Amino acid sequence: MGPLQSVLWRGGGFATYRQLIDAGATSKRLKALVDGGRLLRPRRGVYALPSADPAGLRAVRLGGRLAELSAARSFGLWGGWSDSLVISLPGSASGRSLVSRGASRDAPDLVRWNDDPSETRWCWRVSAQRCILQVLRWHDRATGVAVVETALTARIVDRRSLLERLQHDPHRHDIVLRARVGAASGVESIARQRLEGCGLQMEMQSRIDGVGLVDLRVVGTRVIIELDGYRFHSSPERFADDRRRDSEARVRGFVPLRFTALQVCDQWPWVERMILAGIATAGLGPS
Repeated sequence: MGPLQSVLWRGGGFATYRQLIDAGATSKRLKALVDGGRLLRPRRGVYALPSADPAGLRAVRLGGRLAELSAARSFGLWGGWSDSLVISLPGSASGRSLVSRGASRDAPDLVRWNDDPSETRWCWRVSAQRCILQVLRWHDRATGVAVVETALTARIVDRRSLLERLQHDPHRHDIVLRARVGAASGVESIARQRLEGCGLQMEMQSRIDGVGLVDLRVVGTRVIIELDGYRFHSSPERFADDRRRDSEARVRGFVPLRFTALQVCDQWPWVERMILAGIATAGLGPS
């Protein structure tokens, strides 16, 4: 597809009819690509590659865009514990009903009626800044902090621009101001926040000779914490390397504790108890 594919790639796998026409396409050419299965047309005026984000396709079919945590997930940020679909539609959307769109099978879990049609960078998701502001508005503080921290760490947004947008909102302004750079995942941010709530001082992405970077370290102790998301630790090679790192940490006098993201989500009291017990029994001392 040449130039058309470049436009689609820049758009995250999506492009509007106007963008493709401006890139040299014709209506006849677009129809041929759709008929041949090389392009999808999830909605009139919007085209997508067959490999495009499935959640984005659902949002477009419904006439909206991915919003808040769903949009955050599409940017690689913390997207919460579930894969629920949240879309944004303009507040003036006719009838405020999705039924007339004939896409009940794609029905979202939540609709936010506050999209801004003038924001045109992405036709299938709101901007990174907008999705962060949405999360800060509609979700708890811990979730907001996790989204902001993963965005700052990935350099998706600029802290100063967020603070400027929130200068008249002291609560959300404070969340952005206090967010820390360094969280490699939302799970790390959530765990750190909870442990700091227990009175512990935490360091993210701490480097240990012979081991490398560890997710979290309890400052003033020998306890280090690794948090495994299945997607990043499921290969035999990664599994073996995790065990090597744990062994290297032990022979250097550290107490490595490893938990899964699901344990952080569903079994936090046990996770917290294990960490505090690790500190009490073997983890004190300079780190």
